[in-house]
Amino acid sequence: MQRFLSLAMALCLAMTFSLHAEAKRFGGGKSFGSAPSHQTRQAAPASQPTAGAAKAGGAAAASGASRWLGPLAGLAAGGLLASMFMGDGFQGMQIFDFLIIGLIAFLAFRFIAARRQAAQPQTANGAPMSREMPQAAPAASIFGNNAAAAKPVINAPAWFNEQNFIAAGREHFLSLQQHWDANEMDQISEFVTPQLLEFLKRERAELGDAFQSTYIDDLNVQLDGVDDQSDKTIATLTFSGLSKTSRFDQGEAFSESWRLERETGDNQPWIVAGIRQNA
Repeated sequence: MQRFLSLAMALCLAMTFSLHAEAKRFGGGKSFGSAPSHQTRQAAPASQPTAGAAKAGGAAAASGASRWLGPLAGLAAGGLLASMFMGDGFQGMQIFDFLIIGLIAFLAFRFIAARRQAAQPQTANGAPMSREMPQAAPAASIFGNNAAAAKPVINAPAWFNEQNFIAAGREHFLSLQQHWDANEMDQISEFVTPQLLEFLKRERAELGDAFQSTYIDDLNVQLDGVDDQSDKTIATLTFSGLSKTSRFDQGEAFSESWRLERETGDNQPWIVAGIRQNA
């Protein structure tokens, strides 16, 4: 009986730690590298600030509470089993007792399996990531009626295309998150500066070698500015959305800006040189 009790408690602890384990976004959600040259153009709505703040506070509270639901559920299940064992609640081990234990084990298996599934959305065309962002003739701005009120500082070369650059930036963001989750640092090395790579290796090592799942929902990408210099072109993209550790998590809002650099010359790749957290 003591051995069975130990196994049951171990199962509950495994559920607790698996629920509490928290995946981190690419880079660990930190600022590092060269600072982006342009400020993000995101701003809170001018009207109804009180309602917006209350909504944000409610979302944050819900997200924080969701983190504790898993550990509390695991501890409650462990306490229930311990109480039943210590109080001879399973004396005689009837068929219903086995069904309860089987149900707990099944739920634990399903949750752990769900966390291990690939979590990132597919790219727009399903194609593998490319180091070279597409180039095309200049096109109209995608910011619609808001463009006049919040225009990015664009000093771009003739080959730069805003829409294609934003679309490629979105694919790079999601693909780099996939490589990060899978601990594929050799793939990430093709898209970042050597200085950033060393920092990223240290950050990823702290998470362990195991595959992790990070879900990115409501991803928004905006261009904050482009500077065409004599030796390279520098651009700033800001990414915002919700980062989740599982499909059951309400997620945490994030906003970060990437400094992207491209050396002068034909067929040069865009490289991530720095990331700044805006919140």
